[in-house]
Amino acid sequence: MTLMRHFLMAHTKQAAPSHRMTSCTPLFLQVLMITMCIWLGLVSEGLASHAVSPTSLTFYAVQGATNPPKKTLTFTKVPTTKATLTASDNATWLTVSPTSQSVTTRGTITVAVNISGRTAGTYKATITVKEGTWFTKTIPVTLIISPPSGGGGGTTSSATLAWNAVTGPLSGYKIYVGEAPKLYTRTITVGTVTTSTVNSLTVGRTYYFAVAAYNSAGTSPTSNEVSKTIQ
Repeated sequence: MTLMRHFLMAHTKQAAPSHRMTSCTPLFLQVLMITMCIWLGLVSEGLASHAVSPTSLTFYAVQGATNPPKKTLTFTKVPTTKATLTASDNATWLTVSPTSQSVTTRGTITVAVNISGRTAGTYKATITVKEGTWFTKTIPVTLIISPPSGGGGGTTSSATLAWNAVTGPLSGYKIYVGEAPKLYTRTITVGTVTTSTVNSLTVGRTYYFAVAAYNSAGTSPTSNEVSKTIQ
């Protein structure tokens, strides 16, 4: 009887440490999981706090004409710690400036293209923006050069435009004409009419048109753009 009681007591004492270790395991796993979630959350937040806009750029030009207007990329970030922002490109016709700058929350990059000596066509390139050693953003750039004016044997025709009237004080409308989207080379001022014919358009060419209203206070933003191939 004594031996049996001694055995049971000894068995109980040996089992007790195992029970305490088992009860500690769920707590250890819970702490580990929480730590991993917090770490992953911080990384995710850091990636989401950096941005470059716009995410792509398109330039329009006419062969032999002037270079299209420059565009701007804007870089933003959180938190407000000082860092080095760099920009580079991979095309001879493309230029970014500055190539390196110190930023805290915001930085701007000017983008310019040079069409000198280039024939009509579509050109592709990329701009790479980096902040420090871990954030990299690639911005695709497209340059569309339309053929030069002329052609079609010199035959010209016309296009008739119509638009909705605006409300409020009005002096008249301005019609903008170009041979590439958003790149207008002619401005025609008309009265308060809501339809007008544009002449001297070369047959075989595609033209782009937009309209704006104006008064003594200034000129409104342009309307939506329409295009027409002259036949």
